[in-house]
Amino acid sequence: MKKTNILTFLTLLLLATPVVAQQGAFSQASGDIEIDSAIQEENIFKRDSTYSEVHLNVLNLLVFGALDVGYERIINDHASAGVEIFSKVFNKNEGEDVDLSKIYTKDFSITGKFKYFLQEENTAWGYYAEAFGMFSNGDNEVKRKFPNSETGELEEKEVFIEYTDIAIGIGVGGKFVAKQGFLVDLSFGIGRNLFDKNSPDIVLLPTVNVGYRF
Repeated sequence: MKKTNILTFLTLLLLATPVVAQQGAFSQASGDIEIDSAIQEENIFKRDSTYSEVHLNVLNLLVFGALDVGYERIINDHASAGVEIFSKVFNKNEGEDVDLSKIYTKDFSITGKFKYFLQEENTAWGYYAEAFGMFSNGDNEVKRKFPNSETGELEEKEVFIEYTDIAIGIGVGGKFVAKQGFLVDLSFGIGRNLFDKNSPDIVLLPTVNVGYRF
């Protein structure tokens, strides 16, 4: 009887061993899948999984005393659209002979931009081409003829005349985004005002933006 019990026990043990081994292998495979998933999640950086950006043009702030801030929205891996607001609110040299802000005739502007990114392996960063439209107003120095108070003859003088206009243009640039979302955006655009005869013909948009993608 004892021999029968021992044989039964050994038989059950042999039958249970493959099942336990399979369960162990399944648990190990599940653990490997979880580890692989965790690694993949770690490699999805903020710059590739978020779609909004805010930025400040430090060139205009530090050199020209102008506040130039913007918001940009990622449309897809290759495109984004944004808006920028410019104002000469910090110009302490206004009215002086040395006034760097005179490089900009505009006092205020709102600019809409569309960017197309050229690098396929990145999410809306790298080198790009852009198109923009800008509404602006300010004071532009133009030549006008005035009668001489003594002779009555017309004399040409340069005077500042206020204008309001809309411009369109194109540009190129490069945006470089860190894994955590901090970014630097360098670009240069050129455009043309369309309607007001007192506005400057050519519009230049140099940009050195620092910002954050969230």
